[in-house]
Amino acid sequence: MATSGLIRWGAIGFFLGGVTWLVLGLAAIFGYLQAISGREDDVVLYVVALLFTAAGLVGLHTLQKESYGLLGQAGLYFTLVAITVRILGAVIFLAGSSALERISLPATLSMLVGLVVYGVATFRAGVLPRWYGLVLIFAMPTSLPLSVYGTALFGLILAVLGYVLWLHREAATEQPSRVR
Repeated sequence: MATSGLIRWGAIGFFLGGVTWLVLGLAAIFGYLQAISGREDDVVLYVVALLFTAAGLVGLHTLQKESYGLLGQAGLYFTLVAITVRILGAVIFLAGSSALERISLPATLSMLVGLVVYGVATFRAGVLPRWYGLVLIFAMPTSLPLSVYGTALFGLILAVLGYVLWLHREAATEQPSRVR
């Protein structure tokens, strides 16, 4: 039961993370977050999006951890460490310091590499449809060059991945009926 709960929360995390990334991207496109000077709403949304994304990855890991081996574990942990570093940099920025500004690009690139490795492991594991792994592989490399439009695209992608994880969780937890 605990496993099913983690998968469910992971699906919700991916979906809410996707919605948060989408809102962040659309707000940047239309300039909504820049209307009030001195406010850092975009950074707060960024941290929330990263936290939800990490929760989604943990739920996905719970579903397929028995099937993807060391490659999947390496991709997951690499991505989670990169997300943690990105969150730490954002929180330090919110506290008024730019001391960790230099880690933003390496942490973003680390998250990209981690998601690609994790996507390859998901593809190879075969627990979810193969396209799920392909989407994980190409989500960030496609989104990053598109800047704020890519942020919105990444949000849509994560929302879809969360929905599919939710559906797969329901299918995996259904009990087969007994035939006499």
